[in-house]
Amino acid sequence: MARLITNVGKGFDDPAGSTAPHVTTEHKLRTERDYAEIIVNTVREPMLVLTGDLRVASASRAFYETFGVSPEATVGQFLYDLGNGEWDISALRRLIEDVLPKHSEFRDFEVEHDFPSLGRRVMLLNGRTLWSQTNNTHRVLLAIEDVTERKRIQDNLITSNEDLQRFTYVLAHDLRSPLNASLRLLQLLTRQTKEKLNEEEASLLADSLESIERLSALTQDLLTWTDAGNAPQQRKLVPIGEPLQIALANLQHHVIEAGATIAVSEMPTLLADRTQLAMVFQNLIGNALKYRREENPHVRVDAVPQGTTWRFSVTDNGQGFKAQYASSIFEPFKRLHGVDVPGSGIGLATCKRTIERLGGKIWANSVLGQGSTFHFTLPA
Repeated sequence: MARLITNVGKGFDDPAGSTAPHVTTEHKLRTERDYAEIIVNTVREPMLVLTGDLRVASASRAFYETFGVSPEATVGQFLYDLGNGEWDISALRRLIEDVLPKHSEFRDFEVEHDFPSLGRRVMLLNGRTLWSQTNNTHRVLLAIEDVTERKRIQDNLITSNEDLQRFTYVLAHDLRSPLNASLRLLQLLTRQTKEKLNEEEASLLADSLESIERLSALTQDLLTWTDAGNAPQQRKLVPIGEPLQIALANLQHHVIEAGATIAVSEMPTLLADRTQLAMVFQNLIGNALKYRREENPHVRVDAVPQGTTWRFSVTDNGQGFKAQYASSIFEPFKRLHGVDVPGSGIGLATCKRTIERLGGKIWANSVLGQGSTFHFTLPA
């Protein structure tokens, strides 16, 4: 009897025993399966674990609840047979059968499909191939996120934004003609009555003229801002020095008036819209001249390669601004210097729209009373 007990002990404890590897493998598989099920059931999104032949090994509770199916009708079933074939989607077939074998994962693939239990839904699919070293088999982890409501809100926001832009453009366009006519009449009246009005009357007329000029400039800026988001872009390889020189030529009078010095580093040749990029440079350099301190402005324009982008910088020694306004200054009508400095608060917002449409981003940093640097990137 003692001898029998000894042999049984060797069967479990001795690695050379005939049953030890089998028991160890089963234990590892069971542990892996239990661990995987805990993870799958923890996530809030529906999730499937598929075998190599695309049968359901397990599903999350969220999957059962979302699609109204039971574990009995799910586990062991072929993926494309689930729910009377509602997962037999051509896009999903391509992802699992073509993409996964080559890339081992895919992310945020959007699928729009009619699900019998849910209706028309928009789903984001994420998939990954997982290997089990224990038994050298692979699984497919498929995560499903219902983004129908989010997509609806985004579409409504886009539509509302487009409607607002159209309204803004039509309003500014229709106001431009009567404003320009009023401006010309006031300018004519000012010239004709210059010697005839008393001091108070002349002051009232001057204030009226200034108000109309500001309103006319604001109207033109609104048109420019809406155009920046909708105007066709003529993208081609452009030596960036060309739009920069156009901007400097347009600002020549202001440069001389301010006694400014402007230094420019070597510029690359990139795919861009020459006219729109000239507008960006003109806005940024023009702001450096406008928001200057008593000392003469010094402006430097640099271009530096950074991986897949080029970073451009316009640095000045002007008034600067508080760091808390670094993001808000790119919002329409956001102004930090009051009515003492002319402007509508549209220029930087227009630059932002233009740069983002060109595939870049724009930001700024500054120290109040010392100067500012405006950066923007363009794809290399």
